[in-house]
Amino acid sequence: MLIDARGIAPGGRVAADVCVIGTGPAGAVVARELAHRGVDVVVLEGGGQRFGPRQADTYQGETAESHDPLEAVRQKRLGGTSVVWGGRCAPLDELDLGPREWLGSAGWPISAEDLAPYYRRAQRHLQAGEYEYSAAGSGFPPVETPPSDTLDVDTTWRWSPPTSFAGRMRALAGAPNVRLLVEAGVVRLERHPVSGAVVEAIVVPRPGVEITVAARTFVLAAGGLESARILLASDHQSPAGIGNEYDQVGRNYMTHPVGEVGTVVLSDLGRGLALGYVPTRDGVYARRMLVLTPAAQARNGLTNLKAALWFPDPMDPSHGDGLLSTFSLTYYALNRARLGFKSAGTHARYAGTSGLGRHVGNVARDWRRVGRFAASWATPRIIGGRVLPSFMPLDAATCRLRFDAEQSPDPANRVTLSRQRDHLGQRRLQVHYGVSAGDRSRIRRSMELIGEEFARLGYGTVAMHDAARIDDMPFTDGTHQMGLLRMARSPRDGVVDADCRVHGSANLFVASSAVFPTAGAVGPTLTIAALACRVADHIAASRSVREPLPAA
Repeated sequence: MLIDARGIAPGGRVAADVCVIGTGPAGAVVARELAHRGVDVVVLEGGGQRFGPRQADTYQGETAESHDPLEAVRQKRLGGTSVVWGGRCAPLDELDLGPREWLGSAGWPISAEDLAPYYRRAQRHLQAGEYEYSAAGSGFPPVETPPSDTLDVDTTWRWSPPTSFAGRMRALAGAPNVRLLVEAGVVRLERHPVSGAVVEAIVVPRPGVEITVAARTFVLAAGGLESARILLASDHQSPAGIGNEYDQVGRNYMTHPVGEVGTVVLSDLGRGLALGYVPTRDGVYARRMLVLTPAAQARNGLTNLKAALWFPDPMDPSHGDGLLSTFSLTYYALNRARLGFKSAGTHARYAGTSGLGRHVGNVARDWRRVGRFAASWATPRIIGGRVLPSFMPLDAATCRLRFDAEQSPDPANRVTLSRQRDHLGQRRLQVHYGVSAGDRSRIRRSMELIGEEFARLGYGTVAMHDAARIDDMPFTDGTHQMGLLRMARSPRDGVVDADCRVHGSANLFVASSAVFPTAGAVGPTLTIAALACRVADHIAASRSVREPLPAA
């Protein structure tokens, strides 16, 4: 049943066996896994069917120039930010989860082996095809690659269609054991004064009105930033908030620094690698990464990083390319109008696009090519099916290298509660965030090594003349929100245990990238879904029905 919480009388009470807070990938996966087992589930979504000014107000916070506006990097609506997700999937590396002496990292309290079966289930939830992340195993065109103990070119990303969980949650609400409440913003959790167990979620559907949701078990799956805010605001019994006895909630905030550098001219061998999007044998799009091997990372004392070939800088109209000018003009317009999820993050720089007339001239002169690309882009979106993941013309004479880098956990990168309040009366978040000089130096060295080895292996010529820009790149993208409620064996070191259960609250779980102790260098959604499956299993273990969810 789908219920608008604004229609519930003030002081109303809803009860269920399990309460799931959030309908993005984490909440949707937990809810579906549990509903399939016959568990009575109530799901709370703070937004409605759309994300508008009213919802944006509750997501605004205090940020410096080092971080995008909080309402620009997340969506308070049914399906959460999955509605605007790009679909890129990859598991964390074994190296990410294990100890790395050269970084002083103890790793995760769970292993790659612990996560592997849940990754396979997460693949089904995200419609990402086989759990296969090698180019050779995915059916890429065969190519002889020279041996290297520095550069791996066989690892891939895969793309979900992308899956939006809005429709899935509407369908799930039709199940007899599921109640889905929209416009049900959770402002705090209440605990039993003796046992410490969470007994109620306090929901404010409209200003001045509170309703309560009671459950035996709670799953906090509201996204990294919002999950941290809810725990900090749950300070009636614990002055610092739930799970925060040792001042760990909201600390070690990590994102993924992203940028493009260098100039690459591919050789015939390099073009043979098929470095753009390739349909796999099971019909999904995939793409090769350029990755430093674990041995190379250890030798050089580096954090993880994934690179890929990228198109030339679209902002300079002297390239004369109609497609690149179309891209630049599109993102210039999005930024000017502040429209869309992609007007923030790494795309925010397109607000500074100049030479607009010359860009328009490029489009006009190249109209046939632009038209063909527009048709190929729009057709699958109209008739259904998998869509090309992004704009990616690699037919120019030169290309760049794009990186997605790991950020080191730093307790000084944190979120706290502000004195400001939104229209529902809840305290806003205040973000303290930056990318350290040490991380910037490691990113720069990683890109230099990748460029050197790429050229040595004969894939093309590489000039890293602008690598020094990494020292000053803004790195403001907050779409990947990790580390805020990190997983640790002890509450002195983190907020949740190895089962994603909040230390000191036996019936409260967190399903979110906020629990990541380290960030890795791939998008977090696949791991979020895997951890959500694992959380569902832990909850179901105390019930009588335990079989896993069948393929979607």
